[in-house]
Amino acid sequence: MKKDILHIVLFCCLLFFFPCIVFAQPALKIGGMPAADSLLLYVGVQEKVFEKHGLSVEIIPFQSAIEMGAAMRSGAIDGYFTCIINATLQHLSGTPQTIIATTSYSRPDQRHFGLVVSPQKNITSVEELQGKTVAVGKDTIIDFLLTQFLASRNLPEDYIERQDIRSVAMRLQLLMAGQVDTALLPEPLVSTLEARGAAVLLDDTNLRLPLAVISFAKEKLTPEVYTQFRQALNECADLINQYPEKYKETMLHCKLLSQDGKDAYTMIGFDKKNTPCYLPTEQELDLYFTWLYDRKLIHTKPLATELLPNF
Repeated sequence: MKKDILHIVLFCCLLFFFPCIVFAQPALKIGGMPAADSLLLYVGVQEKVFEKHGLSVEIIPFQSAIEMGAAMRSGAIDGYFTCIINATLQHLSGTPQTIIATTSYSRPDQRHFGLVVSPQKNITSVEELQGKTVAVGKDTIIDFLLTQFLASRNLPEDYIERQDIRSVAMRLQLLMAGQVDTALLPEPLVSTLEARGAAVLLDDTNLRLPLAVISFAKEKLTPEVYTQFRQALNECADLINQYPEKYKETMLHCKLLSQDGKDAYTMIGFDKKNTPCYLPTEQELDLYFTWLYDRKLIHTKPLATELLPNF
C-alpha cells in the first residue's frame, strides 16, 4: 500500500515539474488501396505531417475492398481510404462510420477511373462495347461507376456484361491476358495500361461526384482526431500540388505507380474546393444510397447525417 502511494506521489511530482511531458498515443491504423489519391496518406507518413499535427499513423495496404472491409469490421483498422458505397455498407452492417474527408472528386481536367480495353482486343469505340465483358468489383464503387458511365451515354445497364473480379491485381492480370475484354480500374493503373497499348473508352471526368473518401469507425473517432487528421490531409494536398514530380517518386516507392507508367501518368492534383477537406452533400450521398437500395444491397436508406461528423 505504501509503495502504491509512493508511486502516485512520484507521478504527480513528474507532472508538476515536467508539465510538457507527452505520452505516446497508439498509432491509428488506416487502410489503404492502390489508388492515386491514397498518396495523401503516404505523404502524411513520409513527411511526418501527421506527427506534426499530433497523430501517429500506420498505413495498412489492401488489394481489395472486401479484405479491407473485413479488417474494419474486426477492429483491425481504425479508418480507411474507401468509397461511399463501402462506407455505407459497413455502417449498416454494424460498424457505424463517419466520413471525414473527400480524397477524389470527379472533374473535367482529371481522370480518376477509366474503362480500359485489353490491348489484345480490337475495340475502339463505345458502340463496339455492346455485349462485351467488363471486369468489375461487384457492389463496389467500380460497379456504381459503370452504371454512371453507361447512364451518361444513355446506355442500358446490360449493355456490357459484368464479371465480378474483386481484386484489382486480378482484374489487371485478366485484362492483359485478354481473358476479359475490358476492366474498370482506378488511376494510375489506367495511365499505366495506356502506356502498354490499352485504350480508354469511358471515364469519370463528366460526373461531378465525390469518388473516394476517408472514413473512420465512429467509435474510433474523436473531435480532436477529426480536426488533426483533416489539417494534416490539407497540408499533404498542398505539398503534392507544389511538388508533383517529387511525390510521383513517392508513388513509385509505395507501389501506387509502376515504372513503365511513370511518364504516361499525369500527376494527381487536389482542387481545394472539393478535396481533401470537402464533405459529401446529402444529395451526393443519396445518389449512392439510392443505387444501393435499387440493387437491393440495403433494405433502407440511411440518413446522410448518420455518416457525416456531428461534432
